[in-house]
Amino acid sequence: MAQLFRQGQHVTNALSGIGSRYFAALAYADYRWLWIAAMGGASAYWALIVARGILVLEMSDSSAWVGIVTFAAMGPRFLIPPLAGYLADRFNRRDVLAAAYWANTVNNGVLALLALTGSLELWHVLALSILNGTARTFQMTATASLVPNLVPREKLLNAVSLNSATQQGSRLIGPGLIAPLLAIYGPDAAFVGCTAFYALGVVMISRIETRSSGGLGRGSNLLSSLGSAAGVVYRHPELRVLFGIVAFHCAMTMSFEAIFPAISLNVLDTGRTGVSYLMMGVGAGGLVSAIFIAGVRAERMRGRILLVSGVVSGISMLGLATATSLTTAVAAAAFMGASQAGFMALLAAMVQTLAPEEMRGRISGLNQINLGGTMAVFNLVNGFAVDFVGPQTVLVFLGLGFAGIVTASLLIAALRGIYFQGVPLSARAPAAAA
Repeated sequence: MAQLFRQGQHVTNALSGIGSRYFAALAYADYRWLWIAAMGGASAYWALIVARGILVLEMSDSSAWVGIVTFAAMGPRFLIPPLAGYLADRFNRRDVLAAAYWANTVNNGVLALLALTGSLELWHVLALSILNGTARTFQMTATASLVPNLVPREKLLNAVSLNSATQQGSRLIGPGLIAPLLAIYGPDAAFVGCTAFYALGVVMISRIETRSSGGLGRGSNLLSSLGSAAGVVYRHPELRVLFGIVAFHCAMTMSFEAIFPAISLNVLDTGRTGVSYLMMGVGAGGLVSAIFIAGVRAERMRGRILLVSGVVSGISMLGLATATSLTTAVAAAAFMGASQAGFMALLAAMVQTLAPEEMRGRISGLNQINLGGTMAVFNLVNGFAVDFVGPQTVLVFLGLGFAGIVTASLLIAALRGIYFQGVPLSARAPAAAA
């Protein structure tokens, strides 16, 4: 009995050690509420991407229209992030985040109502997609600027990686939960589920007690304060190259939302549910990868993983391009998700490490242009390209292109230093005048 007790203690200690390494940030209550809200909001987003893409393809019989609507949802991230970052530095970041969740709850409720009553038209989908993307931009910018205020600085990579895990895990949870709704009832019921996910986020955000904002006071000039943040990014060599590689990565490997419906319906002939399964594959791989990254502590190891995951992020797209069955396609999507999530989690943590506290909201906002703005444009381009040359050709071209860019980036001294040395906590950029 004593031996069994000791063995039980060893197992308990081992599990505790794993938890403290990979899930350390969840020990902080406010971060937990934010994490659950992020999971709800991101699940709604990815479920909406799937259901909306299927609906638009069925209504229009055109991948170009899927690209247009996806662009409409992501396009606001070209214009809104600087304003969202300014507000996150000027006002309480939790309040900005709560307003974004409320806006998307109402927006998706309207979408579901129109669909259920048979009144939904393409222009409705387009307009509501723009509103959804606008609110999501505020949501993501406020979240990115709030995360570092909820955990100690030494837990920042863990917190950022776990937040990235919500983005990846939600691709598994959101599309997974709506897959039976799509199969039985169609996109209408899926839109109701998306509304419920956003409502969950509203409840969780209301429980956060931490108040934080940046260094902006009343009467601060919007343009000059954003210019100060842009100047910090431009003058800091590591921040500058990280922003550049984020733009290339999001444009070339993460703009697949307009491609998946054509792969499922036209190549694999797997119907509506196939799109959900592909997105779930991306989410499953991304979730495992993000949790793994959360436990990586050595700076040099982080940099080397960044390099390897970048190359794999491009090459993995070839697997999806050559898949002949849903099983192999989902496996390829999982490799895509794993490499993309690892790459983006590390990049996000590095940017947050280097950003000065008093302008973190504005720098996060500028980075959202890289994340969403480039994805918006390339989803639009990919939608038209799929109609002309087919989804497999698009995947091969973009995948090989990005793998080549990462390999060539070894010639840039600042990136080479990050790949082989990482970014130490002491490397924060000096702030300019707000």
